Amino acid sequence: MPEGSLILPTRFCPPPAYYREMARHSGPVVIDTAARFDKRCKQAHRCAIADARGPLDITVPIAKPYGRTWDRVAVSLHDQWWETARTALESAYGRTPYFEFYADDFLPLLQPDRFSSVAALNRDFDSAIRRCLQLPAEVTYEPLNSPDAREPEPADIGPYWQVRQDRFGYLPGLSTLDLLFNLGPESLLKIMLD
Repeated sequence: MPEGSLILPTRFCPPPAYYREMARHSGPVVIDTAARFDKRCKQAHRCAIADARGPLDITVPIAKPYGRTWDRVAVSLHDQWWETARTALESAYGRTPYFEFYADDFLPLLQPDRFSSVAALNRDFDSAIRRCLQLPAEVTYEPLNSPDAREPEPADIGPYWQVRQDRFGYLPGLSTLDLLFNLGPESLLKIMLD
């Protein structure tokens, strides 16, 4: 691992603060795919989006027996979660200005048997998010199980336009998908400036 690397834990469609850490770091970024499995760590397989009724969690179920690290925890096929997630994203963001521009980057990832582990799922979604953001960070995925992996500060990046803002006001802490579908190419600028 290169000197001065920023080590982040694996996350499923994390909030923009996660990518703000990447954008502000001048060196390489390493995502720890072998962070120790903790049942209480919901961010590794859950994200929040803005549904028609307010915030909604999309949860990727995990299979028993649980592995000791996230790269060994299998994604479950329980309740056809990929169909539920696809429907939730289409319902929540189908009318946003940039959904049709980015949908083809994310919806094909929602397939049964596509991922061997939660870390693999997160890697593919992370790669798609960084590609859509045009984030220039150099990122590698390594099984470190590092105690140095740091969770980005939960501070929100600040208000930005959201399609249901007139109904709910600004909803902080949502997935970066919300930012992309609402702001499109301006998303990276919003992440870098706040």
